[in-house]
This record gives sequence, C-alpha cells and structure tokens, in this order.
Amino acid sequence: MLIHPMPDPIAFSIGPLQVHWYGLMYLLAFAQFIALGRLRIKQPH
Repeated sequence: MLIHPMPDPIAFSIGPLQVHWYGLMYLLAFAQFIALGRLRIKQPH
C-alpha cells in the first residue's frame, strides 16, 4: 500500500490571515509574468 503525504495547505498565517500554498504559486507566476514582460519590452525587435 502506498502512503501519500498530506502537507498542510496553509503555508503560514499571520493572525486571522491564512496564506495558502496555491496563493503563493499564483503570486510567483504573476511576478514572473511581469518580469518577463518587462524584459521583452526592453529588447529590440
């Protein structure tokens, strides 16, 4: 039988605010999208 780990879906919490892992991944993807867009705008065609 395989054992599947069940990590906590909450990355961290500050008081009543709970930050989930999927929210951090969305934030990371959005930041990469913005950084890549700025880099491509600066490059000549």
